[in-house]
Amino acid sequence: MRVGVALVILGMAAVTYLTRAVSTLTLRDRPLPAAAERWLRHVPLAVLAALAIPGLLFTEGAVDLPRLAPRLVGGVLTFTLARRTRNLFAAVAAGVLAYLAALRLLA
Repeated sequence: MRVGVALVILGMAAVTYLTRAVSTLTLRDRPLPAAAERWLRHVPLAVLAALAIPGLLFTEGAVDLPRLAPRLVGGVLTFTLARRTRNLFAAVAAGVLAYLAALRLLA
């Protein structure tokens, strides 16, 4: 690995650590407002949506209708279960199984 690449990785790690450490140290003794706690409860589902939706809908930058149906079956089930149960592992596992079943049935 080149030295420049290693320095960039170390710099990014340091910035990530410092921003988290500063916020953790300054807020550790203060309770969060109720509105902030309610807002933070939605972050895992929002991150899941931001990561998964482009992969569900697009293949190589375009909507691919023949491949879309099994993906939507798995994706909709995953999001529904994640929202209702708040158990991300179970939601993703069920979504993968539903995707594989839909892939087999619709192929």
